[in-house]
Amino acid sequence: MGSLSKFETLKKDFLDKLPAEKYNLLSDLADYSSCIADFIFRHTDQLDYIFEELEKPLKGRETLVNEAKELLNIADDKEFITQLTFFKMKHFSRIVAKDIRKKTTLLDLTEEYSYLADACFEAAYERAYKKHVNIWGVPIDELTGKEAKGCVIALGKHGGLDLNYYSDVDVMYIYSNEGKTTKGVTNREFFINLFKDVTQYLSKRNFEGITWIVDLDLRPEGKKGFIAYSLPAIEFYYWTHGRTWERHMLIKARHAAGDPDVSKEFMEIIQPFVYRKYSGNEVFEEIVEMKKLIEAEANKKLTGEYDVKRGEGGIREIEFTVQILQLLYGGKDPELRERRTLKALKKLIKKGFLPENHGKILEDGYLFLRKLEHIIQIKNCVQTQSLNYKNVEEYSRKLGFNSSKEFLEKLDFFKENIRRIFENITPDTDIEMTPLQKYILTKQFDEEAEEYLSTLGFKDPKWALSRFKEIFFSKMYVELNESSKEHLFSFVPALEKELKDFPDKEDFLLNFSKMMVEGGMLWVFVSALEQNENLVQFMLNIAKLSDYISDLMSKDRELLDWAFGIEDVPSDKEGFEKEFNVISKNLNLPDRLKKLKKVVEVLVSLKYLSQIHKKNPEERLIEINRSLSNLADFILEKLYEHFDGKDYAIYGLGKLGSREMNIGSDLDLIFVFKNERSKNQYIKVPASIVKALTSYSGEGLLYQLDLRLRPFGKRGELSPSISFYKSYFENEARSWEKLAWAKARFIVGDEETKEQFEKLIQDFLSSKPMDREFIEDIFEMRFRLEGLVRETPEEIDIKLGKGGITDIEFLTQINLILNKSRETNILQAVKKYIPEIFEEYIFLREIEARLRMIKGIGMSKIYRNSPFLYRIAHSFGIEAFQLWDDIVNTKKRIRDIFLRKIKALKEKMD
Repeated sequence: MGSLSKFETLKKDFLDKLPAEKYNLLSDLADYSSCIADFIFRHTDQLDYIFEELEKPLKGRETLVNEAKELLNIADDKEFITQLTFFKMKHFSRIVAKDIRKKTTLLDLTEEYSYLADACFEAAYERAYKKHVNIWGVPIDELTGKEAKGCVIALGKHGGLDLNYYSDVDVMYIYSNEGKTTKGVTNREFFINLFKDVTQYLSKRNFEGITWIVDLDLRPEGKKGFIAYSLPAIEFYYWTHGRTWERHMLIKARHAAGDPDVSKEFMEIIQPFVYRKYSGNEVFEEIVEMKKLIEAEANKKLTGEYDVKRGEGGIREIEFTVQILQLLYGGKDPELRERRTLKALKKLIKKGFLPENHGKILEDGYLFLRKLEHIIQIKNCVQTQSLNYKNVEEYSRKLGFNSSKEFLEKLDFFKENIRRIFENITPDTDIEMTPLQKYILTKQFDEEAEEYLSTLGFKDPKWALSRFKEIFFSKMYVELNESSKEHLFSFVPALEKELKDFPDKEDFLLNFSKMMVEGGMLWVFVSALEQNENLVQFMLNIAKLSDYISDLMSKDRELLDWAFGIEDVPSDKEGFEKEFNVISKNLNLPDRLKKLKKVVEVLVSLKYLSQIHKKNPEERLIEINRSLSNLADFILEKLYEHFDGKDYAIYGLGKLGSREMNIGSDLDLIFVFKNERSKNQYIKVPASIVKALTSYSGEGLLYQLDLRLRPFGKRGELSPSISFYKSYFENEARSWEKLAWAKARFIVGDEETKEQFEKLIQDFLSSKPMDREFIEDIFEMRFRLEGLVRETPEEIDIKLGKGGITDIEFLTQINLILNKSRETNILQAVKKYIPEIFEEYIFLREIEARLRMIKGIGMSKIYRNSPFLYRIAHSFGIEAFQLWDDIVNTKKRIRDIFLRKIKALKEKMD
């Protein structure tokens, strides 16, 4: 029987008046718990209450909460704290009494005790919330405009409704969102101060002791973290920093107090983080390592003692066994998502994840050890799980054993078998994760992940891992739903293979990560993973081939809305006008045009890239050339109208003139005034247009200009009059210039000026019959251009080099002049006049188009070992060496035909 010496010395009258049954109850309580004996000593009337409650049912959460909230009427905080501790001790004593007298099961009692903690938190939270609203005003959610709310999340045994009799309570404080109160204080400051008061109400020592020891160490970032977190911050933390031990810890999370809707949203956030569809051995390995650390720490402190919680074969190993299996299989089987250890254990047995005999040992061992733990803790009212072997006889008696020997045999049996079961867990995982997936899931094993990325061919694996972190630890990834996260996670091995097989993997990965995160395309990509395999490959192809489009889309997220929000790619004036009108009028005209140009370039490029594996190269080229040329026309028309000049016209030469503009093409422009009087009056207008076209701003620039084809090149006048051109064509122009002017095309301007200038151009093109001297001049100019590029066996130029595009264009323009044709489109002219090299021309033009898409600038040089060659080859579905050989052989055929045709023309002129 327990010691009642304190009562016998100071309250003997009280003892003498007690009926036998109440005396015996008090004696038992004093025997088990010194703190309960002290509580009754201070409040002798509570013995009657405890005795009367012995045969009554448990109260349940609602009754306890309502009783706790009656304390809110207490005005003084100090008195409130004291009465809250009294409330806790009153019901704690009631619960322990029921346990001693075996009036209900351990599970029911720990549930009631957990609800007692909830009730205290509910009262403390409500009091603190009202107090801080009075001081700081009502917190407002910046997203919804409604009142922001907070909640207390129960964790550990408190969360699992298995709270120990003398244990701290693990909780996390959450609030709905950031914002400000009606008095201008931030929600973060408001809730942090509120929850500090909640903690103080519960843990401040007073006359009755302490209500609860509140442990906040399981919150994000532990002791270094904020005392309270908003829901968005919590979600971001777990998906970007959350470790396996935190998944393990959150299995038991539940609503304890405050606003239930905030708790519900919290649970919806953490469920996909905790329970993954795919889990591998790394979960098991990491938890075992965590267990070893805890066990090692426990063993350091013990001599002649056994830690029933952390020691070998202890409570923790039972919990870990259950929770390992829950983490491994709970993602696929929602029934396993159970907070209470024994309930989860029974479900694992039922589902076949644990043999029935093992399950029975774990269940019986858990009940045995938990009862022992309670007896140890309440003896001296301290938070301990250490069994001192000197007290074995006492513990044996209290647990109902006939002898210490019988008790120790039972303890050894459970220790040995629980340890054996724990050590022999062999997870049956249906997926072998790659080291990169393992890192993404656990946020650990980074060295292993880097080593693996090195085997994929990355020169700087640390850099590569950072790119994956940008994707999988991004806010955008966090905001994906559970299914989308799983789809993206399961795609990782396929992405690894794509990277391994692609030679220029650094640029590919960089483009992909920029598009996904900076460009906001992650949700589109994930949606494609779920529904459209072709779109997945298309988006990967963008990352592989075009740094330019990838960069544009990553820098301007609005482009994404256009890219996936427009059914038909704008390709004419009507389409451009429609999209132009959508662009914000807050921008000045040049910036609105720059935005339009980016939109159209992205759209036509995406359409081109979507068709690169189809057998329609001519159609592809025509479409992109026509769209980009029409766009340049539209931009020049808008600038012409904006600057309101008169009596002048704008002509295009080069690719603009032939309607064969490409990504990165510059503009070959000619400005011509009708007469000298108009020129003197509006001379500043062409310069203003040039400035608008070439000036940089936040939106980039419109075009680079090439004015070399105007009379006297860069030294020449920007905008001469028609009379100047007449004199120049008659007296100064060289033979080869006819080739350039064969592409001349009116863009916008005065109609009368156009009529006069068109006649002047035609007269110039046909002014002198083509003779041998003309052909030799052309031939000489061609070789002069060829000499500028200096090709080597390792470096070729597909445009200006020997047998390049320029060979074909020179021949074509000669034919146009010979036939007095004003057909400016070279592709159509090649088809008409030199059909035997039409396929070669299309082939080189496609290479040029894809080369330009890589960086978005005019490029025509290719190196044998250049990553650009690899990327273009990949777009053709062939190896780099094959593409190189095809280009070399194509250029040889073109050069042979070029020389043969030039020779034939010379002979014809003789």
